[in-house]
Amino acid sequence: MRAAGDLQPEFHGPVAYGDRWIWLALLALVLVALYYVAVVWFTRERAPATTVWAPRPERTAQQEHLDRIDRIEGDVRAGRTTARAGHQQLSETVRSYAGLVTHLPATTMALADFRRQAPGVLAETIELMYPPEFAPDDIGEAQERFADAVDRARRLVSTWG
Repeated sequence: MRAAGDLQPEFHGPVAYGDRWIWLALLALVLVALYYVAVVWFTRERAPATTVWAPRPERTAQQEHLDRIDRIEGDVRAGRTTARAGHQQLSETVRSYAGLVTHLPATTMALADFRRQAPGVLAETIELMYPPEFAPDDIGEAQERFADAVDRARRLVSTWG
């Protein structure tokens, strides 16, 4: 007689899988994980090599414009540039600086635009340079106004920033 838990001779119990399939599955998982680690490692953004540079004093826009005013003044005083051309260069320098430090398109504005839109000190400075800049030397008083124009331009660039 057979016991209740025994199988009939034509039936077999469950068949166990071989150990090698479990190891192959684990190896496949490890290879996939290594693949992702390698992709992240080799495609990451690398920090640039740090190079120690001696700090170079950077010239500010304000300092560059002040130097330009000094150069213009020196050229006019030395006679290398006429007072009228000096007024034109001063106007361009002041407009350039105002364009950098404000929202105004100062390099393309006319005097009427400055009077309407610009702060008073800027409009007054441009207004001082305007007649000598466009009128002949004898009418525009270029030489007489030049020292005052340089002073106002220097003061404007020095105080704005």
